[in-house]
Amino acid sequence: MRKKKRYKWIFILLTALLVVTFYFTKSVHPPDTTHLPPDRHRPAEPELPEPEGPSEKIDKLYKGRVAIVIDDVGYDKKVFREFTELGVPVTFSILPGERYSKYIAREAKQLNYEIMLHLPMEPRGSWSNPGSHAILSGMTREQVLRQLSDDLDAVPYISGVNNHMGSLLTENGFIMRIILEEIHKRGLFFIDSRTSSGTVAYGIARDIGIRSGDRDIFLDNKTDIVYIKGQIDKAIRIAKKRGEATVIGHAKSETVAAIREKLPDFEKEGIEIVSASRVLD
Repeated sequence: MRKKKRYKWIFILLTALLVVTFYFTKSVHPPDTTHLPPDRHRPAEPELPEPEGPSEKIDKLYKGRVAIVIDDVGYDKKVFREFTELGVPVTFSILPGERYSKYIAREAKQLNYEIMLHLPMEPRGSWSNPGSHAILSGMTREQVLRQLSDDLDAVPYISGVNNHMGSLLTENGFIMRIILEEIHKRGLFFIDSRTSSGTVAYGIARDIGIRSGDRDIFLDNKTDIVYIKGQIDKAIRIAKKRGEATVIGHAKSETVAAIREKLPDFEKEGIEIVSASRVLD
């Protein structure tokens, strides 16, 4: 009888031990639910729309764009700084070999402005002097390329070129092709200032395959703030009609003042002021 009782207690102890072990194992290692079917009663996560990029948002705010190129930069540091205080991305076109040409190019680069070479070219009429750095119609091919190379190297950080004067030279298809092919080799863009109604420069640039454009409006043929503001109004109308416009002003305090006064009109009319390279073909 004692043996039977002893076996009975051993059996009870073993059973209890097995039960305790079973529950302990379940609590430490929860069941693997990786391969279980999804809970159909749980609501699905909503699909969020793709975030809209900043450029898309900005584009929707504007109806057109105007590029403002400021020519004849290099004489005057004070006027250059006045333009930078406008807080808009004007493009500075710098003359080669002037007193502050390299200094202003470095400053403009540090401030993240687009920089162009304002390339002197021969005008029609002896009363207009393009300066000692000009390309002339009587030059040989080698002379043209030498002068062009000197001028391109004289202004650092340039992205493009437009003509200073050049009412005679831009009508000369032979020389303009020499100039534009070299500009193309250097990876620069070209804007025809259209100082002559007979210019062939823009057409040749497009034929070569250069990123190019041409001037729509001169802002300050008259150094008068009221006149300049009227020219800005014309530029805004062109940009609203065609989507973009390229205007050229000069390094004058009156031009700065007129642009400053008209900045609210650009915003009101939905016209964005952009660098010149953003309105090219």
